[in-house]
Amino acid sequence: MSTPLLLTMLGVYGLIVGSFVNVVIVRVPSEESILHPRSKCPLCQTPIALRDNVPVLSWVLLRGRCRTCREPIPVGYPLVELSNAVLWALAGVRFGAGWEVVPFAVLFSVLLALTVIDLELYLLPNAITYPAAIVSVLVIPPLALVATDTPRNHIVGALIGAVAYAGGLLLVLVLYELRTKRQGMGMGDVKLAVTLGLWLGYLHPILVLYGLLAASIVGLVVGAGILLVRRESRPYPFGPWLALGTVVTILASNWILDTFVNLN
Repeated sequence: MSTPLLLTMLGVYGLIVGSFVNVVIVRVPSEESILHPRSKCPLCQTPIALRDNVPVLSWVLLRGRCRTCREPIPVGYPLVELSNAVLWALAGVRFGAGWEVVPFAVLFSVLLALTVIDLELYLLPNAITYPAAIVSVLVIPPLALVATDTPRNHIVGALIGAVAYAGGLLLVLVLYELRTKRQGMGMGDVKLAVTLGLWLGYLHPILVLYGLLAASIVGLVVGAGILLVRRESRPYPFGPWLALGTVVTILASNWILDTFVNLN
């Protein structure tokens, strides 16, 4: 399969899955079912017709408003769909048409949903972090068997990565709270780190350090920007930067390993 065709297919599927990511973002925090009922306008309660549920295109044709009551539809919906399409295409750039592209694309969608939820609600729901970790543990061994020449190394690396990332964050959290008597990052970040460590470690355990470094740099930059704009110090979620650091590290993993580790 040619690269342009692969990336186009991944982009289209990414848009479709991005629509479902929006459902997850809206319903999971309120503990609603993500499967039923059909999506509806929050103001007039009219179910959204199939013709009005085409990712991005429907929002553009409706000019960002409900067809029935003209209530504005937040621009965040098409932005999530577009972001997911881009992430899936980037997964195709990194992994090609092999077995690995699908689980990593799905991982990116999970991280996108968690990022938006955490930015809006300062929450990383257990309803997402627990299943993500469990499914990762179940998927990685067979994936390593069919997609790599050294499955044992990848499986062991995933376990090392999970323990290192989650254990490291948990240690930092405990030490911070013991020293300051204040709450630092939440346990949701530690739970998320299990999944992040599994997939980074699957590629190579050393990537956990690069993922955490990338997350810390982004977090510091964003925190400094918030401080300058608001001129006040206040807590802000770290989960989105953990997710972003992981995505960037995965996409750059070949280059990182070739350039700095020389083990790829």
